[in-house]
Amino acid sequence: MAASHSLQAATLTDASTPVLGAEVSSATSGQHAANAQLLLQIQQLQQEMQMLRNVVERQQKAIVQLQKDGRDRYLDADRRLTDLSQQLSDVKNQKTPASSSDQSSGLPVVSGTAKEAYQAAYALVKQQKFDQAITAYQGFIKNYPDSSLQPNAYYWLGELYMVKDLTQEAERVFRTVVETYPKSLKVPDASYKLGLVFARYGQMDKAKAQMNEVKSKFPKTTASKLADQFLDTQK
Repeated sequence: MAASHSLQAATLTDASTPVLGAEVSSATSGQHAANAQLLLQIQQLQQEMQMLRNVVERQQKAIVQLQKDGRDRYLDADRRLTDLSQQLSDVKNQKTPASSSDQSSGLPVVSGTAKEAYQAAYALVKQQKFDQAITAYQGFIKNYPDSSLQPNAYYWLGELYMVKDLTQEAERVFRTVVETYPKSLKVPDASYKLGLVFARYGQMDKAKAQMNEVKSKFPKTTASKLADQFLDTQK
């Protein structure tokens, strides 16, 4: 009787072994499939991340090139505007002697000393002595508050801050140009630079809106053309 029970137990064990083996094999196969799927998803994510990096790098290169092109254009234009401003001031001084009414009009006057200080700072920019140029423009802004070159000085100070990656400081002085000197010829340029500031912050929607505003408010200007080029890089 004991032998019969033993035989039955052996038979049950032998019969169930293939079933358990099949279950283990099925579970292992399922785990391999899940691992393969997970690996595929990871690879896809890595590819997408690389594509995004490439897009960001292209945008950054485009922004840097736009900044360089704009800076070169503005250097030449600013020099010519400074010379013209001085010529107009000289003509005014020759034709009309200073009077109390002139002094109380609030019109800024470019003195020879102010022009020399501005040009000295400007020369440092051209020589790429950026730290010295920053100090020089800061000194100009402090020492010649009534000069008509104040918005120009603020603008170039902003450019220098951009070069030195002092983006928040750049935003502050570009806003000064736009808000404090709304009639200055530097307002379109400073407005365009604010768009680049937003782009540096990664606020691309805000940057695009700023560039569209530049195009709308200042058509047919160099700043408008540069804003258009920036928007083309975002398409």
